[in-house]
Amino acid sequence: MRRIEVVATIRDAYVFAVTHLGGVIGLIWVPMVLATIMGFFSLQRYYNDFITAAASNNLSAVGPSVLMMLGYIVAALLLYAVMFVAVVQLALGARGAPQFAHFAFGNLEWRMFRSFAAFVCVIMALAIPALIAANAIFALARIPQATELMPVIFYGVVLAIMPRFFVLLPTVAVAESAPVLRRAWMLSAGNFWRLLAVLLAIFGPILLLFTGLAELALIGHPLPVPPAGGTQDMRMMAALIQAREILPLVSGLVFLISPLLVGLLAGASVSVWRALKDEPALDIAV
Repeated sequence: MRRIEVVATIRDAYVFAVTHLGGVIGLIWVPMVLATIMGFFSLQRYYNDFITAAASNNLSAVGPSVLMMLGYIVAALLLYAVMFVAVVQLALGARGAPQFAHFAFGNLEWRMFRSFAAFVCVIMALAIPALIAANAIFALARIPQATELMPVIFYGVVLAIMPRFFVLLPTVAVAESAPVLRRAWMLSAGNFWRLLAVLLAIFGPILLLFTGLAELALIGHPLPVPPAGGTQDMRMMAALIQAREILPLVSGLVFLISPLLVGLLAGASVSVWRALKDEPALDIAV
């Protein structure tokens, strides 16, 4: 059982993302534009329909929007598969930066998409029972803030499984032929806390940068504040209105930060894989 070097992995990730930022932008800007446009219009319709349905007490009206969001999620996974295959290949030295743009979808992209989808299914398979159980416990204990605690439980489940799967997933999908999630789980054995530290070092600064840019852009444009003594429905309505109002800003910031984020994750993934690849590979075909 090998151990990764946390500091060396974080250094490799940032060195790759910074020195190859231009190449990463060239590889992902086309699918990133498509993902951003689809995400903006899908979320805008979802927010509008949900606000209208909540105001009229007719939640069945959000059905088409929910279907549209599910379609967007599938399309986004496909587009991110295109991005990560190309950027991981760049980190592995298997390809160079494009002259202008890149877009391809073949066997590797399809494998990456299936791996992303399987990872999402694993999250849902663990998170949904946890949320149901927590809701039942909160109801029995009569905890008034149960709704506010649900996102904490969901993100806790995500944080508990991401280190063992997600860091290695992009590189295993590109560089190996074994079942991706099983191989990532095997390779990452004994490195949970190290991989968690790597993820925090990658996503933490990006999250802080994202939050800081959002707050800076919103100076002078105050959003409606949810009523302190309002009902849960009123607070939810205010939150949806806020999300709709800042959607253009959020979409733009995500687009701008994505090359750095994809580069960091791909660089960390390749660095971890190189440190652990001496482990015996599975001989099970995909």
